[in-house]
Amino acid sequence: MYKVGDIIDGSYTVTGICSDTGGMGAVVFVQALVSQPFPLVLKYCRETADEYVKRFRRETRLLTSYAGNGKVVNVVASNPDHDPPYVVMKYYQDGDLAKAAPQIRASYQALENVILLMIDALQELHSRGHFHRDIKPQNFLLDGPNIVVSDFGLTTEVGSETAFTRSSAYWGTFGYIPPEFLNGGFKNADASGDIFMLGKTIFNVATGRDALYIIQGDLPAPLYHVIDRCCSLNKLQRYQSLADLRQSVVAAFDVILNRGGGLGRVKQLLSAIEDRIQREQRYDPIQIGEFVEQLALLEAQDKIRICMELPSSLFSVLSQAPVQRYSEDFLASYEEMVDGQSYGWSYAETIASRMKVIFSSPDASSDVKSVALDLAIRASIYMNRYAAMDTCIEMIRGVKGEPLGSMVAALINKHRGTFVDSIEPVGCGNESVVRAIQANNTSKI
Repeated sequence: MYKVGDIIDGSYTVTGICSDTGGMGAVVFVQALVSQPFPLVLKYCRETADEYVKRFRRETRLLTSYAGNGKVVNVVASNPDHDPPYVVMKYYQDGDLAKAAPQIRASYQALENVILLMIDALQELHSRGHFHRDIKPQNFLLDGPNIVVSDFGLTTEVGSETAFTRSSAYWGTFGYIPPEFLNGGFKNADASGDIFMLGKTIFNVATGRDALYIIQGDLPAPLYHVIDRCCSLNKLQRYQSLADLRQSVVAAFDVILNRGGGLGRVKQLLSAIEDRIQREQRYDPIQIGEFVEQLALLEAQDKIRICMELPSSLFSVLSQAPVQRYSEDFLASYEEMVDGQSYGWSYAETIASRMKVIFSSPDASSDVKSVALDLAIRASIYMNRYAAMDTCIEMIRGVKGEPLGSMVAALINKHRGTFVDSIEPVGCGNESVVRAIQANNTSKI
């Protein structure tokens, strides 16, 4: 351990201890023998094991490769061959986002600005094929009005020979680690892993709450949607690029800050989609995805109004393979309309019919089919609409294979005490469904 007064590599005098906890490195304040225009810190490897030294040299090499980049911590000098190896960086006196978070969350405009700066900083890494793998508030440093990303100790590097990079073991910060890291995904990290951790970071900065548990609480619905999608356990349901995430963040704050454009953009997209389907019998999957994303960002009352205005042709499109990845997000928005019950009793039949289109699609996943059926059943119950109930019964009887049969059986149990109790097992095509119906009938005796 270096102490105050030590001279390192004949170039830097130690003036104080900055941090000597955590990780393989320690950080000290230093004064360069050649004058520098800003305060400096020197990070050195305090571990002596060969693997740790290799890892530290690797981090030093990565940091140095970004020298002069205003979105990455400012590296002044390094010497990976020194014993111990070290890197000299600018000291950011304003601290990190964890320290500044209370002031940031006091203003939605400030919060939006910080989120966009974090995205832009990480984009510098992603544009070069590097993935950080340890994103958290403490690894974003304030530099006046700017934000830089720091601590590349876990960052991926193409061609690295360290066992750390090749290992299937996972590293990172508890509460921020994406689930795939626990099953070998750490070694093959990609953009979606960083996006998961960034979602957790945004949540912590915006709420001050433990990032382990993502709960909406008092978060505005549009921002919660963005965070929730970032943190999806299924990596394919997350934003697939920082550019997509950035676009959604701006759209969310358009709604939160009442800048306009949110509802208008959704209506514009819907009109374009409907027009193209009618004129060309075609659709653009990217345009469908943007519509679903923008719909999810609307305030509840606007979302409900749009859902009730949707053309039947859109449900046929949403049941097809090219846009299946958007179905779950769409149904989450549609659910708000169903549960809002602000429609007439006859509209329950419309809901059931439209859910049947999705339920009957050979392209739809079992999860999506289950959600669609559940929404149809709920609308039927809310409005006590017998025609809608008949549609639901037809869907239930038509179930054939698994795992859908088990999912529908669970729905039958969930809605016990409603019209589903009247379904006769004769004519049902799935054994799990039959057993659930028979169990319900037995419990009534």
